[in-house]
Amino acid sequence: MGFQLLTMANGECPVNCIKWVLTSSSPYCKYSQHTMDFKFTNEYSMGRLDEAVSFLLGPRLWIPSNDYPDFLDWAQKTHGELKSNAKRAIIALSWNDIVGVVIYQRHKKDKSYLEIKNLTVRPDARGRYIASFLLRNAEVEGMKEFSPQFITCDAKAKNLEIMHFLLKHHYKIYGKHDLYGLSSGEDLVYKKRVINLIK
Repeated sequence: MGFQLLTMANGECPVNCIKWVLTSSSPYCKYSQHTMDFKFTNEYSMGRLDEAVSFLLGPRLWIPSNDYPDFLDWAQKTHGELKSNAKRAIIALSWNDIVGVVIYQRHKKDKSYLEIKNLTVRPDARGRYIASFLLRNAEVEGMKEFSPQFITCDAKAKNLEIMHFLLKHHYKIYGKHDLYGLSSGEDLVYKKRVINLIK
């Protein structure tokens, strides 16, 4: 297992792209020569952006589709906001197929917050720490760009898997509200001090 820094023709390494190559002797690995190829990037073409937003609408790890009944409207709005740079995305690829996406932005009302808007990982990519890697890099990129004091996100209160995931990543439960008013249950609001990321 190892990391490869991708280099350009002039030998420089772009800061925004990491390629992670794993070699596996497992008979369950479906790729030839038992290798898995992961790439995480925040640089993508408009076609890849379209594909990433479509990916958000597919099966998602941890999140039942009925938890967010207006998710299609949100995804369409997010597509426009990504194109205008109001929101940011980091995409995880395996053999050039999208396996994960994180969407984040500076909070629209309170500029001292970075807001993680969506973290989606393809269910068959579970257990490879893709969600953790995407979350961490959204935090780091958001800190560099927006200098927030806090990072926030929300999830359904009944979603215990995402609660354990966020608590493991040092988020604290800050409140419980029905944020969306769509009769789909209460939401937990999570918050993390940026200083925790610098340790």
